[in-house]
Amino acid sequence: MANTITADDIREHFSQAMSAMYQQEVPQYGTLLELVADVNLAVLENNPLLQ
Repeated sequence: MANTITADDIREHFSQAMSAMYQQEVPQYGTLLELVADVNLAVLENNPLLQ
């Protein structure tokens, strides 16, 4: 059974596909994802205990 896929892998691929599809439908969604990533990075850089 070397070709099995874990439930986590299925969820990850599904969510990535849904995100890509939604970005095509709603271009600002991509901008929102970038903003969230920037804020998350800034918070982690300024709060080492969160890492």
